[in-house]
Amino acid sequence: MTDNGGERLTEEPQEERGAPGSRDKGSPGPGGGPADRPAGSFDDEEMQSTTEEEPTK
Repeated sequence: MTDNGGERLTEEPQEERGAPGSRDKGSPGPGGGPADRPAGSFDDEEMQSTTEEEPTK
């Protein structure tokens, strides 16, 4: 942060910012991006066993 004592800073010119509407405004929906995994339920083989017994397949 800068300590400008409440002084109003000048706004940068539009030419330095790019064309109007060119800034990324993010995703319009929740989650915001592609999923790292396919849709659907998880595979039982991916589960970690918390018991001492051998896992069944």
